[in-house]
Parts: sequence; structure tokens; C-alpha cells
Amino acid sequence: MTEYEIASLGLREAAVWVAIVQAAISLGVGSVQCVLIWRGLHFMRRAAESRDKGLKQQGEADERRHNEAMKAEADRHAEVMLAFERQERESDRRHAAAMEAAERRERESLRRHEESMAALDAQRKGMETLIERTAPPRA
Repeated sequence: MTEYEIASLGLREAAVWVAIVQAAISLGVGSVQCVLIWRGLHFMRRAAESRDKGLKQQGEADERRHNEAMKAEADRHAEVMLAFERQERESDRRHAAAMEAAERRERESLRRHEESMAALDAQRKGMETLIERTAPPRA
């Protein structure tokens, strides 16, 4: 074998080793990339689960606050309605008392009117009697 052939074989062997090293490096880099992508996906999944858990807790807290607010509003409504009913009963009582007082005043006014009319009637009769007694005789 000539020196040229030996060198050619050596170069081929070196090229094969370079190709093997390149393949190993590519395999290593690809493996590292896969691991990094897997870790990124893992972190993203954990973040999504954490966010979902937080949103669920926030939703439950919102629902609880909403229920508390609705209960408080219902309680306030009941209090307002109770106060309104009391006010209405008081208004009805005052109205009844005012109507009773008006009836009493009307009865008293009617009684005074009747007394005045009786007094006027007595005055009229007295005046008629006076006129009859003091009038000149009729011809």
C-alpha cells in the first residue's frame, strides 16, 4: 500500500470518527432540547394548575361573598318592609284617631247648630209675641 492509500484510509477513518462525534453531539443537543422542552411544558402545566386552583378559590370566594351580600340585602329588605308595615299601621291609627276627632267635632258642631237654631226659634217666637202684643189693633 502506498503512502497515499494509507493517508486516504486514515482520512476516511477520521471522517467516520468525526461523523460519529457529530452524531453523538447532535444526539446530546437534541436530548438536552427535549429535556428543556419537557421541563418547560411541565412548568407550564404546573402554572396552569396553580392558576386554575386560584381561579377556583377566587370563584368560591366570590360566590360566598355574593351569597353573603344577597342574605344581607334580604335582611335589609325584611327590616325595611317591617318598618314600612309599622309606619303604615301607625298611619292607619293616626288616620282613625283623626277621623274620630273629626266626627266628634262634627257632632259638637251639629249640637251647637241645633242649640243655635232652637235659640233663634225661641227669639223668633218671642219677637212674634212682642209684635202681637205691641202692634196696633187691626181694623
